[in-house]
Amino acid sequence: MNNKYYPKVLIIGQTFNKYTGGGITMTNLFTGWPDDRIALASATNILADLDTSICSNLFQLGYNGKLHPFPLNIILPVITTGKLTCAANGKSERLLPVQEPGKYRRIYKVIINILHFLGLFNVFYKLKITPEFRDWINEFKPDIIYTQLSTLELIRFVDALHEEAHIPVAIHMMDDWPMTIDRPGIMHRYWKKVNDSEFRTLVKKSSVLMSICDAMSDEYEKRYGRKFVAFHNTIDIDKWIPVSKTDWSVKGPFRILYAGRLGVGVINSVIDIIDAVNDPQLEDCDLVFELQTADIGLLKGKAVLNERVKSVGTIDYADLPIRFAGADMLVLPHDFDYESINFLRYSFSTKITEYMISGTPVLVYADSSTSLTKYASKGEWAYIVDKRDKQSIIDAFRELYSNMSLREKFGCKAREIAIEREDSRIVREEFRKHLICEKVKKEI
Repeated sequence: MNNKYYPKVLIIGQTFNKYTGGGITMTNLFTGWPDDRIALASATNILADLDTSICSNLFQLGYNGKLHPFPLNIILPVITTGKLTCAANGKSERLLPVQEPGKYRRIYKVIINILHFLGLFNVFYKLKITPEFRDWINEFKPDIIYTQLSTLELIRFVDALHEEAHIPVAIHMMDDWPMTIDRPGIMHRYWKKVNDSEFRTLVKKSSVLMSICDAMSDEYEKRYGRKFVAFHNTIDIDKWIPVSKTDWSVKGPFRILYAGRLGVGVINSVIDIIDAVNDPQLEDCDLVFELQTADIGLLKGKAVLNERVKSVGTIDYADLPIRFAGADMLVLPHDFDYESINFLRYSFSTKITEYMISGTPVLVYADSSTSLTKYASKGEWAYIVDKRDKQSIIDAFRELYSNMSLREKFGCKAREIAIEREDSRIVREEFRKHLICEKVKKEI
């Protein structure tokens, strides 16, 4: 068998992008994959953020030719489904009508929340294998299905496709959504039981099982009785190392940076950090906490921006290496309440490897039971505050602010581990080999 054989991969669900954890991870893992050996089908609005740099063979899934099922398609925008084709230069010919991204986001969110509360979401949203999709599959002839499952709808669709076409399935878990997959509502217990049962059934049928980190793999082997191999976000060493931090002295204000989303599992800890930065105990320290997020509005009424706490807006993914290396400290916060800990216990943010390779010292503010804290503790690559306590954050800031050798120690150690474990050239090769499962080998 040719060592550089690339199986034909059909991706179901997650799209390629540079702003979500699943999208970034998938983009970095599949970079360099031959374009004629990869295809993607999704029920999300692909055209809202079309990226053909990794994959140009695209199919918009939906219901009876539209993105949303009846009667929701009466209220929501009419986006037809089907095959999307791209020009030779990689740009989409946009054969399908394009809607302004986010235009109907609010009304869609309200409708979906109502459907979940009433227990009707899984009644309305049921993807089916249409003749057009079947023809597209038969034309592509995939060797394996790769999916980052996140809904019962996707579980059922992938299972149906596997049963009909006998295509091996590779599941890649981004977080522990089976424990939080169904939102509270009048049929919560029923749907939670159904989700768990049908997910376990698909796990038993799958040929390849992947997780986002070692802690998740260990837990899932106990929970589901099968081995999961960890693959998380990779790092293009050649892009990050040239701008990685080599000077840990402070020039001007001591810049603390948080980059990423706010919201569930994060926002309360970010507010804790804001409170610590503004505490009188740190008045003698020239600190500035910068928030690089599109969700800054969520802090309204909960925290105040001032000369020490600033919103710096979002930037292109390609500019992150310079932004991260230019900070004096980076923070990785997780909330400490029971629900947040359960939701994030086995998560592994794409920022972790990007923070580490930057050479900038990292402060981890998260419960000791999370995979993030365990990974940082085992590798000794970050300053850790593992309890919700403002004074502990203040002490951490003061120590890192005043101790350049400590900043250098953490920065160098983190970068060393990232180079050793997260080099995209090594990880992508292992990922490619892993997708050549036994069933695929028999067809080669």
